[in-house]
Amino acid sequence: MVRQSYPYIKYSAAVKSALTDNKPVLALESTVITHGLPYPQNLEIARKLEQIAVDNGVTPATIAVIDGCINIGLDETGFDRLAELSNQSQKEQGLHIKIALRDISMVIAKNLSGGATVSATIFCSYLAGIKVFATGGIGGVHRHWQESFDISADLSALASYPVIVVTAGCKAILDIPATLEQLETNSVPVYGWQTNHCPAFYSRESQYLVERIDAVEDIVKAYKISNEFRDSDNNNGKGSGLVVMNPIPEEYNIPSNYIEPIITQAIYEAEQLGIKGKALTPWLLQRLSDATEGKSVEANLELLKNNVKLGSMIAKSFSKE
Repeated sequence: MVRQSYPYIKYSAAVKSALTDNKPVLALESTVITHGLPYPQNLEIARKLEQIAVDNGVTPATIAVIDGCINIGLDETGFDRLAELSNQSQKEQGLHIKIALRDISMVIAKNLSGGATVSATIFCSYLAGIKVFATGGIGGVHRHWQESFDISADLSALASYPVIVVTAGCKAILDIPATLEQLETNSVPVYGWQTNHCPAFYSRESQYLVERIDAVEDIVKAYKISNEFRDSDNNNGKGSGLVVMNPIPEEYNIPSNYIEPIITQAIYEAEQLGIKGKALTPWLLQRLSDATEGKSVEANLELLKNNVKLGSMIAKSFSKE
């Protein structure tokens, strides 16, 4: 059902209808449009991801902020507007920004536009009453965090809002064991979808173990039990999310012994150039694309599609119950 209405939130007709009728809805982030890929490829993949959800019987809700309004679901006009702004922002700084959770209020206040990151999408999904969100990879603890204390707001959002996030693991450029440790510290459950090993984004497995889960129904049941505990604790329904790590399909797997030296070199180059903060991840992803002759981009797109399929399965399981 649709949660309390806010003057700065707009629902697409399809999403509002699905939420009202308790039909399955899957949240999708919009940074793939605004910052992930160049125009028009960004628009093509965003529409492809939505179509995958539709083909799997689920209403997609791509979440973005357009002209100071949080859009829960985009119609054709919304997609075109977002793509247009993304294209223009390559020439005009500050026109289109990458919105994390902490940025939402000011973006609305200034009537700005931007793509919602994982942390912002988790929060907006919670506001809208959407239980499942599919993304590529979550942010986490950056390598060499001891010097920079660079830890993504995605982790604090996961610890604060009860949304199931389907991901191919944390982004490969991050410190995987430190990210898993931080999630554990914040009592965020992490499950490996039909695997005992934490996926490493481009690679299907890492040496790090996670709790295995093999049935969608068990994910939904764990989420519901967790919510029952929160409700009985008078916590107003708020509490930690749940992470489902879904390995990249076998045919697009990039072995870690191939990709890891490239990542290490790219991180070193970024440090030498003084690239950090919000600019770091896009720069590193482009560097990986160049070094792998586009294989990393292809893998990224395919794991996104794979996560939308699993996210759709989970969302549908909620509606069945």
